[in-house]
Order: sequence, then structure tokens, then C-alpha cells
Amino acid sequence: MPIGWLRARPVGGYRVAVRRSTRTAKRVTLREVAEEAGVSVGMASRVLSNYGSFSAKTQSAVMAAAEQLDYRPNALARSLRVGRTKAIGVVVSNIVSYHWTTFIRGIEAAAQERGYQVLLGTTADDPAVERRYLKALQERNVDGIVLSPAPENEGFVAKLIEDGVRMVLVECANPELKAPRINIDDRPAAQRATEYLLALGHRRIGIVAGNQALSSGRRRLAGYRDALNAAGLGPDDAMVGLGEYRYEPAYRAVESLMALPDPPTALLVCNELMTGAALQCLKDRGVDVPGSVSVVAFDDPAWTSFMRPGITTVRTPRVEMARLALHTMLAMLSDPSGPAAAPTESIVTTEFVVRESCHSVRQ
Repeated sequence: MPIGWLRARPVGGYRVAVRRSTRTAKRVTLREVAEEAGVSVGMASRVLSNYGSFSAKTQSAVMAAAEQLDYRPNALARSLRVGRTKAIGVVVSNIVSYHWTTFIRGIEAAAQERGYQVLLGTTADDPAVERRYLKALQERNVDGIVLSPAPENEGFVAKLIEDGVRMVLVECANPELKAPRINIDDRPAAQRATEYLLALGHRRIGIVAGNQALSSGRRRLAGYRDALNAAGLGPDDAMVGLGEYRYEPAYRAVESLMALPDPPTALLVCNELMTGAALQCLKDRGVDVPGSVSVVAFDDPAWTSFMRPGITTVRTPRVEMARLALHTMLAMLSDPSGPAAAPTESIVTTEFVVRESCHSVRQ
């Protein structure tokens, strides 16, 4: 009987010979790959790990040997040897939102390009769930964590950073957290959007603001107020609706704004989920967009261009943020004392996209 074949056994009245790999009982080692390729173990390791220098001929020989022998590197052994797991933890609040779905796709693509895996945790805005994910990722010894921390957990995150957990923080403005922070230009972006509505002649401009416990929520509201103050319009708290970055509170906020004796002629809505709520509320009340009220929204999911009218938006560069977060993390891992590891803030610039959801006001 040929090597690699088991003894024939009866199956359904027939005798069937079943083949078995000669290597199922034993993992192929790096040394065997090196011997097959005719190179040293160190050179085989260098080629398969893609570091250092080697010739195209050597690379071809090692890769052919690895494929022929069905070599599978022992990731656990390698992580123990080099102190790396080649895994990055990413913890976000809401995987359903365009905001975080786009960010996750971006960071996964960037990680795959560099040979890293992403371990994802989604918290549904629950600080206790976030803490559990962070503890689990620390126990799994991931190389680092990309996180948008809940305000309630900033003390816990500070302790992890002190304990040596490498972190890159997204949408976090707290300078007391000694880790790199990546944010968008929330305040200038909101100011620019409000100025656009002012230029169209709007003077009663409402805002559906995000969670004021989060830096993005505070900064966007501040930018809106900056524009009104610069135009000589005093702040009117009645024009501020708190949507908390969630659908139901945003719907109620728009209801309250449109029920005012002198309702707004324009709305600035501070994220995608709240924009859906705002448009639904306006539709339910029979309010025409943009005939009766103009709308500008943060985030730029595909549906905002499909809508009729298309929605004017502040396009937030989530993929760029994701790539910057991943590259910052890898730079930290490469040089923990280098400039990438400094607890400074990087700002990514938004883009203002004009569509059909805003009209000028007849004076």
C-alpha cells in the first residue's frame, strides 16, 4: 500500500481506501522548510516574516518549499519569541452606524496590509461592556488597542496606559490621557456649516447636538455658537436640541424645535443617525425640505446623495482616521519612545459637500 494511504475499510458495501497526509501527526517546522529550500533557518525565517534583505531567487525557493510542505507558522510560538501577537484590539460604540462601520473597514484594510489582525469589540454605548472588552484584550496580550473611550471609563483607560497598554484614542480630547489622540476638526466644521446657512440668509438656525459628555458633541455645539456670535446673533438656547447621537432623542429634539412659536428655518444635525431621525420627524410633520426648512448634516453616508433632495453634509474622513490610527499604533510598536507615541492630538480635516437640501431665505 502506498505511503499515506490507510487500510481499506468497508463503506456502504464497498471497500474504500482513504488517503491520509503523511504530515498530519506532526507540524512542519521552519527547519524542514529551510532544508527543502537549501537555505539556513535564519534566512527562511527572514523570507517568511518579510524582514531584512534576501534575493528574489532565495525568496522563490523558500516560498516554494513552504507551499510544497504545507508549512503553517506557529503564531503562538512566534509571539512568545518576539513579544508580539500581530493583533490589534479595536473597541467602538456602535457597529451599525456609518461612522463606525466605515472606520472599522478602514482599519481592517490598513491592518491586513501590514500583516495584522483586528479583534473587534462593540459596546452599544455601555461603559461596563467597554471595560470588559478592554480587560479581555489586555489579557489576550494584543499589541495595542484603538479606542473611543466612554467618558465614564477615562480613569480606567488612564490606568491601562500607565500599566503599559499601548493605545491610540479616537474622538477623545482629554489631554490627561497620555496616549496619541486622533480627532476631526469638529469645531471649525460646525462653524463652517453654520456660516453656510447664515450666508443663505437664515437667522433662526437650530442644532440637533450630540452627547455633551463627548468632546465631539461639545466641540460641534461650540462651533455652531461661534458662527452665530460672529454674525452678531446672541445664543438662543431654545434653538438647541440635544439628540445625544441617538435616534429617539433626536426625533424628540426636532419635534420640540419645530413646535416653537417661531421655529427654525434651518437645522444643523450633528451625526448620521440623528439626521435620519430629523428627516423622519420633518416628514411626519409635513415639513418640506428645503422649502420650509434647510438641513445640513454631519457624516456623509451614501444615502445622503441618493435622497431627493440630496443632503448637504460635513463629510468626516473616517477611512483616513482609521489608517492614521493604525499607522500611529504601528509606529508606537516600532519605537515606543518615538514621536508617534507622544500624547498629542492629530486633527483630520473634514470636507463640506453641498447638495440640494438648503435654500436661501427670502428677506
